[in-house]
Amino acid sequence: DTSLFSFGCCKYIQGEGNPMTASNQTTDEAAAQQQPLFLHKPPYGDHLEARGWAFDAIGRSLSFIGNAVFVGTAVVHQAKINAGCLPEDVECTGVTQYGIRPSSFLALYNVIVGLASSALLPLLGAIVDHTSSRLFVARISAIAYCILLFPMIFISQATWFAVAVLLIITALIGWIHTGMTFAYLPEMSDDKKTLERLNTSFTVIQFTTNVIYIVVVVGIVAGAGWMDDSLATARLAQSISFVITTAFWGIAWLKLMGPRPAMSQLPPGKHLLTIGFRTIYRTSIDIAKHHRALGWFYGALAFSESATQALLIIITTYSIELLNFSSSEAGVMYLIVLISSVIGCYISELSLRILSPIRSNQLCIVSMALFTALAAAFVKESRALFYMFASFWGVCGGWKYTIERYLAITIIPKNKDAELMGAYLFFGQILSWLPPLVFTALNEAGISIRISMLSLLIFWFIAVICLQVMGPYENALRQANEAVEDSSLVDNNTAEAVEEPKSKQSSEAPS
Repeated sequence: DTSLFSFGCCKYIQGEGNPMTASNQTTDEAAAQQQPLFLHKPPYGDHLEARGWAFDAIGRSLSFIGNAVFVGTAVVHQAKINAGCLPEDVECTGVTQYGIRPSSFLALYNVIVGLASSALLPLLGAIVDHTSSRLFVARISAIAYCILLFPMIFISQATWFAVAVLLIITALIGWIHTGMTFAYLPEMSDDKKTLERLNTSFTVIQFTTNVIYIVVVVGIVAGAGWMDDSLATARLAQSISFVITTAFWGIAWLKLMGPRPAMSQLPPGKHLLTIGFRTIYRTSIDIAKHHRALGWFYGALAFSESATQALLIIITTYSIELLNFSSSEAGVMYLIVLISSVIGCYISELSLRILSPIRSNQLCIVSMALFTALAAAFVKESRALFYMFASFWGVCGGWKYTIERYLAITIIPKNKDAELMGAYLFFGQILSWLPPLVFTALNEAGISIRISMLSLLIFWFIAVICLQVMGPYENALRQANEAVEDSSLVDNNTAEAVEEPKSKQSSEAPS
């Protein structure tokens, strides 16, 4: 959810229904499905939890962008001053009083959050599956998150490091909250069309919220003459984020969202802290033994997604250090990436007319790596040129997100879609800490940011190799179909084995 590229891509976002809840589709919603995407009313009707999920999405979008773009940029600017550099200095070589270079702050932040989120994912899954505490955890995390947003409004030269620490803490709490929120999504309806319509509506809400938020903040800053004042921009953006997020999350989690029972009982002798990791281990062994193509796809996903997530952090650092971007200019850059990602979604669809999904994914990753290498080589002083590359990255990001989701949906065996889609999310997150760690190590060693950024190419190259080893797309589809057929055969044999003793007993019974 924190991937900026995903907000514009809603064509292939699909979900499965859940018998726990009844369908909330109305006649008006069925009629709305015949309308264009951006002209229909949100299909909520009397569905309170759908409305609550939409409210949560608005707050989540505002606060995540506010923290990452506006506050994060201001933190780096203040770190440069603390290290004895001027804000306009190119590649500050000084070290802050905390022992690291200013250009390492955002990457190090990503390392810590990536490691913690990878470790927390199995635990969050266990809470959802084996406890009835989902609503409680979501409420507590929402309250803690909003409370910690408030102090960041007062970022200054004296408080910037405390704000940097709060950025890390809020990111971890926000990640926990997002995990609980997304557990509600497949339970919104047991009607597939209604669920897809809801998913599309939520994605449009997130996309629209981000665009409006960035435009409003940058517009006010430009009108007030604060374009070069990162602190004023961060304070304004965080004030808006705090007020709206607190209001919308308060309504969502105190009024609209309901409790959920445990989906299953915790097996005897198992512990809540470890059962999620055991499940991931068993799933990984099963993938390695019986789903070869899917396993290589997950390997490609782990490397490509980690590099793509790190790219957003690294290009932000690049723009601040080499081009002296202010917070508002960083906001413009993210707006360009966001809007361009929509174009990437349509390019992904067009590419499938001439390429298989695997080859389309490879071409997308190679294109992203190529644009990154060209930017490192040629973007030295021109902000316009950097904005152009931002649009290229946005297109590739939207393309990548869409084609990978499409691949996952089509090559995952239908009888294991819930389990293996969970593995899809896990492998997409498991290496998110590694590329920023490599970047930080190179940066702290005194290597230029332009060279350090090229370390991402290694991860994309490994991803392309994994996709190549997958083999033809048709083979991957055949493996998925064979897995379904084998499962059906086992089920039939089991049923026959159960019936046979019954028949034998019946024939031997006295008349």
